[in-house]
Amino acid sequence: MRGLFNLVPFVLAAPVAAQDLPFAAELDLSLSQNSRSGSAVNSSFGPMAEIEDFNLTRLNGRIAVPTPGGTRLELGVLHDGSDAETEIGGAPSDDTYRAARQYSLQFGMVNEARYLGLFAADGDVRFNPSDADQDADFSAWGLTGQWQLGDFSLGGQAGLLDTQADNPETLSDAGFIAANLSYFLDEKTRFSARAAYASGDQDTDSSSAPDPIDLVAFGLEVERSFALGSGRHAASIYGTVDWINVREGSSFGSVDEVSDLAIGVGIRIVFGAGSSRDSERAFAPRLPQFTRWIGAVPAVD
Repeated sequence: MRGLFNLVPFVLAAPVAAQDLPFAAELDLSLSQNSRSGSAVNSSFGPMAEIEDFNLTRLNGRIAVPTPGGTRLELGVLHDGSDAETEIGGAPSDDTYRAARQYSLQFGMVNEARYLGLFAADGDVRFNPSDADQDADFSAWGLTGQWQLGDFSLGGQAGLLDTQADNPETLSDAGFIAANLSYFLDEKTRFSARAAYASGDQDTDSSSAPDPIDLVAFGLEVERSFALGSGRHAASIYGTVDWINVREGSSFGSVDEVSDLAIGVGIRIVFGAGSSRDSERAFAPRLPQFTRWIGAVPAVD
C-alpha cells in the first residue's frame, strides 16, 4: 500500500489539460435478493446449514473533490448487510455473508474524455456468528481508468486483492481485472454492463498447498435520473442483476462451485451533477464491490 501512495507525487506532476472540475457527492441505497446455488452449497455431510436465499441492503457514498493541475481525489464508503438467518433447524448456519464495510480512495488525472489514476480500498467482511473466525480484513490497490466516446463510456481497474483472517477460507493473494461499459440513451438514461475476473488462493494456512480460486462476476444495470432543484443535482432510480461464480480447485483434481445471483433496485442522489451522463464525468470509475466477492468464497470449502 505504501508503494501505491509513493506514486501520487508523480501523478500530481504529470501534465494534464487545465479545466474546471466540479465538486460532486453521491448517496446510494439499494435492496437486493441473493440466491446461492452450485455444487458446493449444502453438499457436505450433516445438517444442511448454508443459507441459499437472503436479502441484502447496501448504503454507499462517495465524494469527488477537484485538486490542482486537472486532477481529482475521490473518497468512498460502503456498508453492506444481509438478513440471513443465523440458524437452520436449530443448527448454526454456515459460510453465510453477514455484513461488510469498504472504504476507498481514488486519485487521477482528468481531461474532457479520459481519466487515469490509482485506487486503494480496504475494509472488512463478516460472516454469521458460527463462522466468526472466517471474518476477514481486506485491502485492494491498483490502476483505474475511464474513456468516454460519444454516448459510450468504458472504464475499469486492474490490481491486487488480499485478505487476512484467523481462519483464511476466503479469497487471498489475488490479481484481478474489472471493466464497465455504459451507454447513454439520452442525458438521463444509462444502460451499463460490468465484468470482472479474479484469481487467487484459499486456505492459505493449509499444511499442504493453498487451494486455487477463480472468480468471475457479471452485472447489468439500467438507470433513469431526474433533475432536482436548479438542475445541478439529480436523483435516479436503477435496477441491477449481478452474478458471481466461484470455482475452487484442489490437489485431488476436484472442482467445487458456488454462484450468487443478486437482483436489486436502488435510488441515488447526486449533488453537483444534474444527470446520469454528468455523474459519469464527475466521478472516477466505480470500483468493484470487493466485499461480495470475498463473501461468496467460503461456501466452496
